[in-house]
Amino acid sequence: MATIRDVARLAEVSVATVSAVLNRTSYVSPELTKRVNAAVRQLDYSMNRLAQSFQTGTTRTIGMLIPATANPNPYYGEVVRGAEDYLRKRGYVVILGHTYNQLREQSRYIATFRSRMVDGLLLFPAPGEDAEMEKLLESKRPVVFVGRNPGRPVADVVAADVRRSTYLGINHLLSRGHTNIGLIIVKRSLSVAEDRRRGWQEALSERGIAADTSWVIEEELSAKAGENAALQLLEHQPRPTAIFAANLVFITGILRVLAANGIQCPGEIEVMCSDDAEWLDVFQPRISTVVQPSYEVGVRAAELLLKRIQHPRRPFETILLEPELRIRH
Repeated sequence: MATIRDVARLAEVSVATVSAVLNRTSYVSPELTKRVNAAVRQLDYSMNRLAQSFQTGTTRTIGMLIPATANPNPYYGEVVRGAEDYLRKRGYVVILGHTYNQLREQSRYIATFRSRMVDGLLLFPAPGEDAEMEKLLESKRPVVFVGRNPGRPVADVVAADVRRSTYLGINHLLSRGHTNIGLIIVKRSLSVAEDRRRGWQEALSERGIAADTSWVIEEELSAKAGENAALQLLEHQPRPTAIFAANLVFITGILRVLAANGIQCPGEIEVMCSDDAEWLDVFQPRISTVVQPSYEVGVRAAELLLKRIQHPRRPFETILLEPELRIRH
């Protein structure tokens, strides 16, 4: 196998210059960079990251855990894309895992990431107490919680402002004359469920409308759960004239129930949600949304994680990004 010294000899540069080009640790002129890359290709050189990690104490890898990507909701995929784009430009590789919101899967992945000596972790934390998570936090490893706030100052947090997102959606429905507005949120979602309740209550209170909690339905994250929640709201007396759902996964089930019962949307019941996708631009019925800045969440989380890696003793930060109302009427 070719070595870094072979690359340096062929490119007629120092070993330090080859290392700077491959690791992107310092500026190298375009001419020298071109020579180094040409030598790498000619020799089919591949860096021995394992040996390098023993020397430097770093692996240039980041572990990232998300609930899932196999659903109509592009949110998590966009967060991953933002984080990966930012980290790739700085010479890091992302190792991705899916927890499906299950503590068992989260614990397994955290233990794996620790054994593989990742330099830091980006986590959508699953709800509940996790011994592996506690070990991770106690060891002061660089961690950023993404999308969800654990409710205690144990790590950095980057998320969309869910309270504001729900407030904007409910306020828009109120401006269209709706007062009986159902809210469907995800069960066991840490701070997110409570923030959605708060946004819903604040928008109603500003209009002098009592916040009746029987209009709030908590369900697991699935289209079938969206169906169950919609059926519960349809049994409510009076029936809702609008429904605000926490995500596009719920919307699938809600629209299925409305169609099965011959209920016109938005004529009889208007539907909104706190996620967005390009296909909604051509979808019927027209569904307005509150857009989460998902790509930016990923970028800012990755940026904050690298700051934590470089300055481990700095105070914890919580960054909430502003959502945007997207009207499709």
